[in-house]
Amino acid sequence: MSAVTPGPEASRPYISIILTGRNDDFGGNFNTRLFRALEFNHRHLTARGISHEFVFAEWRPLPDKPWLAEGLLDRYPEMVPHELNAFVADLAYHDAYSLNPKLQFQEFIAKNIATRRCRGAFILTTNTDVYLGRRVLDELEKQQLEPGIVYRAPRIDLKDEVDCDPMVWEVLEDEQNYIEINAIKPPCYTNASGDFILLDRDSYFALRGFNEVYRVSKVHMDSNFCLKAYSHGLAFHPFDGPVYHVGSGTLNSQRSLYAARPADAPWGNARWKRSVIYENPDGWGLWGAPTKEVRPGLQYLEFDWSVVPPIVDLRRLVLPVTRVGMPPIP
Repeated sequence: MSAVTPGPEASRPYISIILTGRNDDFGGNFNTRLFRALEFNHRHLTARGISHEFVFAEWRPLPDKPWLAEGLLDRYPEMVPHELNAFVADLAYHDAYSLNPKLQFQEFIAKNIATRRCRGAFILTTNTDVYLGRRVLDELEKQQLEPGIVYRAPRIDLKDEVDCDPMVWEVLEDEQNYIEINAIKPPCYTNASGDFILLDRDSYFALRGFNEVYRVSKVHMDSNFCLKAYSHGLAFHPFDGPVYHVGSGTLNSQRSLYAARPADAPWGNARWKRSVIYENPDGWGLWGAPTKEVRPGLQYLEFDWSVVPPIVDLRRLVLPVTRVGMPPIP
């Protein structure tokens, strides 16, 4: 069975929230962090009447552990399928895509899988342990987002030891709990963009998602997307309130472990030229992959070599375009 095309516009939620992961306990207590943030965000989106869905993509599932996607659906059966859906990509896709044997997880290809199959009028790509701030929710509640604008939000990192079971506003908004405020700056607002990129569906699809051409690293794919959006003429709008993350960031917290041997880092080369703009093929997000329904709300993407893009396609790498009258791309 091929991938299912989203239903009519009238049946779409206002926003689709894209999440990725697998059952590997990345960063410690990964599943718990996912559940707590999802419950918080779902509770406050629902209270404000913001129609939404969470779409979870599991990449490189571990063969000796149950799928995290199934555990997610088992935990929240009342949300399936209108507010929660999941997709699991066959394990073979990781090796077929990766050109770096050190890479453990290709987060942004997984985000493309979920983005390509979501239903929302607007799409938010974020991370599993990110909490939406009060002012971000205020903007979503207005339901006045405009097409052709990349909405961004700064991220505040909270101390690991804060009490988040359950998370409450008093903890999120207490400055004594803050480790770092990740500010965002024009023109492309690239800092910490993997935690919050909000864009209308048509624009996301016109850009063809995150970079699937450069396959030796997973870092800076988020800022690379922002640069591509900028070079294609999209406007940027920063929200005046943050999203929150407990801890200093799972990637940042592990950088010191590989400072003396960066070639061994499981996220790949962090110094690649992210300002090179890419062009994904029409089938980005494994759109043509044969799909099997495992249960309501869960689909499995079976392996098929024909949907894996060619390894080398120089036509899909183009230099960034500097817009007339706008600051140059950094």
